[in-house]
Amino acid sequence: MRRPADRKHSSRPLSWPWPSFAASAAACLLLCFAYVWLRLEPSVEYGYAGTPFFLSRSFFSRFLALPGGLLDYAAAFLAQLNYYDWLGALVFVALGGLLFLGTRRVCSRMSGMAPLTGGLAPVFLLLWLWGRQDGHAQAASLGVLLGLGLALGYALLSWRRAWPRVGACWVLSALGAYVGGLWPCLLFLALGGWFELAVRRKWGPGLGCLLAALAAPLAMIHLAGLPTARVLNRWGTGTPLLLTGALFLCLPLTLLVLALLPKAAVAKEAAGGARRAAAAPVPFGQRLQGPGVKRAFAAGLFLAGWAAVLLADHQERGQRALARIEYYASHKEYDKVLAAAAPLKALNPATEVRLHLALYHTGRLSQDLFAYTNQGAWTLLPGLKLGFGACRAQCQTLLELGQINEAEHLACEALEIEGSRPDLLRWLAQINILKDHPQAARIFLNLLAEVPFQRAWAAACLRDLEANPRLPDDKELALIRSRMVTTDLPQDELPAEPFFRQLLQSNARNQMAFEYLLAEYLLTRDLDGLVKQLGRLDDFGYQAIPRHVEEAILLRQQLKGAQVELHGRQIRSETVQRFREFTEALNRARNSAEDRAALARDFGGTFWYYFYSRAASTR
Repeated sequence: MRRPADRKHSSRPLSWPWPSFAASAAACLLLCFAYVWLRLEPSVEYGYAGTPFFLSRSFFSRFLALPGGLLDYAAAFLAQLNYYDWLGALVFVALGGLLFLGTRRVCSRMSGMAPLTGGLAPVFLLLWLWGRQDGHAQAASLGVLLGLGLALGYALLSWRRAWPRVGACWVLSALGAYVGGLWPCLLFLALGGWFELAVRRKWGPGLGCLLAALAAPLAMIHLAGLPTARVLNRWGTGTPLLLTGALFLCLPLTLLVLALLPKAAVAKEAAGGARRAAAAPVPFGQRLQGPGVKRAFAAGLFLAGWAAVLLADHQERGQRALARIEYYASHKEYDKVLAAAAPLKALNPATEVRLHLALYHTGRLSQDLFAYTNQGAWTLLPGLKLGFGACRAQCQTLLELGQINEAEHLACEALEIEGSRPDLLRWLAQINILKDHPQAARIFLNLLAEVPFQRAWAAACLRDLEANPRLPDDKELALIRSRMVTTDLPQDELPAEPFFRQLLQSNARNQMAFEYLLAEYLLTRDLDGLVKQLGRLDDFGYQAIPRHVEEAILLRQQLKGAQVELHGRQIRSETVQRFREFTEALNRARNSAEDRAALARDFGGTFWYYFYSRAASTR
C-alpha cells in the first residue's frame, strides 16, 4: 500500500503585498546599519574587546579539538571586521538579514505562515546583544543561523521511511554540536522534532530528535571531556546569557504561538451547487489575523523593539563611554578622552590612567587634574595594587615616559591575562626595538603580520628592521629613546615618585616626567616636595604657574606661615580671591551639612577641596 504523502501546510497570504513587505524589511535593516555604524561604533568594540585572531594554520588548529570551536573561530574572524565602523555595521546587516530570512523560511516550512513580526524579533534581540560590550553577538548569531540551516536541510529530506530520517537527525545533531556547540545543536533538534511531530505527524522520528537532545550534552561532557559549565553556558552571566537564550528560543516560541492561533475559516458550499450558507460570525481569534491587525502588530513590535534597544543603550552608556575612552586614548585623540570622561559618575583605575595621559598631552595635567571629581583611585601609576585591569592602560604611559622595563613587565602580565591583543603585540615589538633586541621584536611583528588590518604596519616595520634595527627614522621611538632611564631602580612595586625622579636624572628635559612628578606631589599632598620643584619651571618654558600648583602654594603658605619662593612668577589675583572664598566656605562647612554640600559643589574641582577631603577620608 502506498504511504500517504506528508501533510503540507498551505502558505497563507501575506498581510501586505510583497513590494511593501520587502521595503519594510529593507528599511528596518537600513536603520540598524546606521545605528550600528554611527552609535555603537564597531571600531570602539574592536579596540575594547581586542579579540585575538591570526591567519595561520597553528591558530586555526586550536579550534578543531573542541566542540563549537569552528563557530568560535568564525566569530573571532567576524570580530576583526569591526576595525572599520562601516564594515562592522555591514556584518551586522548580513547576519541580521540572514536571521530574518531564515526565521521566516522556517516558520513558513513548519507552520504555513511567515509573519513579518516573527522575522523582526531575532533582529532586535541581536541588535540589543550587539550593543553590549560583554556580549557574544557574532558567536550567538552564527549559532542560531547554524541551527536554522540544519533544520531547513532536515526538512528537505524526502525519505518516507522514519528510521533513515532518525539517523540523519543524529548525524546532523552531531555535526551541529561539533561545529557550533550545544546550543545550536539543541535548536536544530527542537526544530527537527517540531517538524516531525507537528508537520509530518510522525512520533518515531520526533522521539528520536528528543532522545538526541538528551544525549547531546552528556556526550559533549563525557566523550569530549569538557567541563559541564562550559557545555551548558558559553555566554557569561546576567544580561548576555538572557539575551542569548532569548535569541535561541525566539523561533521555537514563535512556532508555538503560530500553532495556537485559530485556523482561518473555510467557506462551505451547499451540496448540488446550492447557494452558499449564511456565513457564521467570525470568531474573535480569527479577527486578530486580519490584515489591519497584522500591520498594527508589526508596527507595534517595530516601535517596541527600538524602544527596548534605545533603553538598553541608555543603560550601557557608562560602559560604552569607558570603551570609547580606551579607543580615543589608543588613537591619541586626547580631547575626546577628556570630553568622554567628564560626564561619567565614576572612573575605573584603567580609565584614570588614560585620563591622566590625556590631561598631559593637552597641557592640563596640573590645571584640571582635580576637575575630574569622578576619580576613585587618585593615582597615576597603580601598578598591580588595584588588580590586573589597569596593566594594559599603564603600558602606554610607561612607554611614553621612558620606563620601558616596567612597560614590558605590565605588557607581559596583560598578555597572559587578555591574550595576544594587537596593541600589546605592537608595544612589545616597540619595547624590544628600544632595548636593541631585534630578534625578539621580529617575533611579535611576525605575529602581528598575521592579524587582519595589522599586516601593513607590521610588514613595514619588519622591512625597516632589516635596514636598521634601531629604526632611527621613527619619531615616536626616537622620543621614547631620548627619555629612557639609564639607571636601575630595584623595587618590588611601582613607586611613582622615585620613577619620575629617576627619569629626570636620566634626562633633565623629560617634560612628561616633570609634569607627572608635579601631579604625584599633588595627589600625595606633598606640599614640601612640590615647592622644591618650582625652580625647574623655567627649564620647561612655563610662562605662568599651573592652577593646581598655585592652589598648593597658597595652602602651604597658610599652613606653614611662610612665603614660598616663586622664582620671578606671581600667583594670579583670581586664584588668591578664590582661596579666600574657599577658606570662608570651609569654616562654614564644619558645622553644617548644607554648607558642606555647597563646598563640594563650588570648590570640588580644586586642590584645596581634594586636600581636605582626602585628609578626612584617611582619618
